[in-house]
Amino acid sequence: MSKLSAVVMYPLAMDESELDDLHRRFPDVQFHNIAYFEPHGLRDAKAKGRVTDELLATAPTLTEEERETIAAADVLMALDLPPGIRDWAPRLQWVQAIGAGIGQLEPAKLKAKGIALTNAAGVASAPIAEFAVGRLLEVWKDIRLLERQQKDHHWQMHQGLLVKGKTIGIVGLGAIGRDVGRRIRAFETKVLANRRSVQPGDTDPDVDELFSLDRLDEMLARCDAVVLCAPHTPETIDLFDAQRLGRLKPGAVVVNVGRGSIIDEAALVAALESGQVGAAVLDVTREEPLPADSPLWDAPNMYLSPHCSTAREGYNEALMELFCDNLERFLAGTPLRNVVDPDRGY
Repeated sequence: MSKLSAVVMYPLAMDESELDDLHRRFPDVQFHNIAYFEPHGLRDAKAKGRVTDELLATAPTLTEEERETIAAADVLMALDLPPGIRDWAPRLQWVQAIGAGIGQLEPAKLKAKGIALTNAAGVASAPIAEFAVGRLLEVWKDIRLLERQQKDHHWQMHQGLLVKGKTIGIVGLGAIGRDVGRRIRAFETKVLANRRSVQPGDTDPDVDELFSLDRLDEMLARCDAVVLCAPHTPETIDLFDAQRLGRLKPGAVVVNVGRGSIIDEAALVAALESGQVGAAVLDVTREEPLPADSPLWDAPNMYLSPHCSTAREGYNEALMELFCDNLERFLAGTPLRNVVDPDRGY
């Protein structure tokens, strides 16, 4: 009987020591490494269901040997999947995504072929949570003004706000939201959280109060800052439209480390201009890269970053730990971690 074949399709090639470690841990699995990384435009179009022949033509070209290796794979770990792979890789049973976002892998199409999909939710939760908390401190302590004063050689007393006692809302209490809650609580804040599956009477050790979606506006009215950690699903598109932004406590800070589709960006700019939103921290936007003519760039009290809230440090190690754990489960026929439900979108 032939060995199970697993292909690791990192954007960058793994080094020999990493492959050797996998071979030692799983002697009955044949591992291959093929670097595969699609252009952002194609990846974004796949996630949004807007793929064109012109965009497909931008996909990296596989050598005949690489295509044959992928075609014989039982397991793939990947950021991107080559076009049409579901039709020319008949042995494929499971795809491990290397990130939490999986739209570009077209999960519904994988499910239709009986191919399991797992994501890397939780692998980057610590650095993303650190980033969110760091940005909140930057806003409340008015670090930008202090940096301008230093640049201008201008010595003038300026004091920021007290974080202790503030109320923080978390929308989406998954791995990232939970890590945000744990960290911001260390500043003696009150943490409220929204979770899709909350039932009356539910509690959680990492937050002070839980709110269901139908009580989201009630939660927002109490928050000095709200951190959006929810995934992209049909229910979260434009979740923060003009009406919901108007439900926020006036002057609240909005932090989005989830998905750009959660916020109506025109409504956010208007809320910043009116002062209804005191500041906005966006690490994600609806269109990425963000066009140079986007109003977001020049919106008042806007803190933009190019989808970089995670950190390379420690990421590969955590990802490989998840992959190896899931591979052990796969070989044993036990349930995988982080299985994606295409109907829910995560």
